[in-house]
Amino acid sequence: MRTLRDIARRLAEDPRDEGVLMNVTAGFMWLAAGVGGAIALALPGTPHEHLPLLVAMTLLSFAWGVLLLSLRFPRPGTCLELRAVTSALLIVAVGVGLWATGGARSYLQPVLLFTGLHVAYFYPPRLAWPLLSLFVVVYATPLLYDAHAIDDGYPARVLLFTVALAATYAIMRLLKRRLLAAEQRQRAMAERDALTGLANRRAFDSALAQAVQQRDQHGRSAALLLIDFDDFKAINDTHGHPVGDEVLKAVARACEPEVRGVDCLARIGGDEFAVVAPGAGAVGAERLAGALHAAVAATATMPARVGPVAVTIAWATVPEDATGAEALFRVADRRLLECKRACTLQKPLRARGGRSRARPLPHPG
Repeated sequence: MRTLRDIARRLAEDPRDEGVLMNVTAGFMWLAAGVGGAIALALPGTPHEHLPLLVAMTLLSFAWGVLLLSLRFPRPGTCLELRAVTSALLIVAVGVGLWATGGARSYLQPVLLFTGLHVAYFYPPRLAWPLLSLFVVVYATPLLYDAHAIDDGYPARVLLFTVALAATYAIMRLLKRRLLAAEQRQRAMAERDALTGLANRRAFDSALAQAVQQRDQHGRSAALLLIDFDDFKAINDTHGHPVGDEVLKAVARACEPEVRGVDCLARIGGDEFAVVAPGAGAVGAERLAGALHAAVAATATMPARVGPVAVTIAWATVPEDATGAEALFRVADRRLLECKRACTLQKPLRARGGRSRARPLPHPG
């Protein structure tokens, strides 16, 4: 039971990681083949001409299944070629099993479906088609040594086996593409803000945690910037919420070109935006804050009835200001509040943002 719970936990860690899923499915496949083979050997009518070899192959199948369920391999994209070589060797071993269990009359033929489905689901065409071709060749080998193969209609079975493999691969690829497309749509719905199209709070929290984790693992710095509108409530009160929504979308469009592809620009509240910038230090955060402030001030896509809007930006960095995601957010949020208070006390100055090891200070803009 503990092993099953561990497998379930590994599968749940990252549903998009097919490396674990590949091992688990292959492991259960070989376990089933080993257990089924052992039971088949005890049934009446099962050929025993090569009993020692069959017993050895049954034990090896069971052991290989246990090994696959116990080990954690890298994601399949990093070692697919090596896995393909391993699969090719196992397909050859299947051919030996066919020979040892009667060739054209082998009772192993039904379990060959496992291997076909596994190859069809996990391997891309450049590796799947060579493996499936090898599988057909191995399946056809009884025609070379079994004197009864022709009389038993084995050529027709080889033909239909080939057709079934090709159709299985085409159907599995189609179903997998549909599954991945649906998963991507669901992920987009779960991680995107419906109004602005930016990342939402869920995606922001994940990006911030990952940036801090990278700092722990690789020693990289990271910056968190919080962006808050000045007097956004007045826009809603004066022009209505639909106009306020248009302002939010305009600001989102203005900010997007200023962030890098690795950054996460998110809307985390009503009129509050944030940027997680992995690898950025204090200088990079200040430069990005200035670029964002200028982009918002210069945007020409605001609703006609709304004049230029201003934002307050504050930031904090890992590891100078905090070492954890929650602590980093608290530091940046505290600085944001202090910057906004400073703006209120120093009208008509606008706060562009601020950070300081001792205490946050607004930068006049």
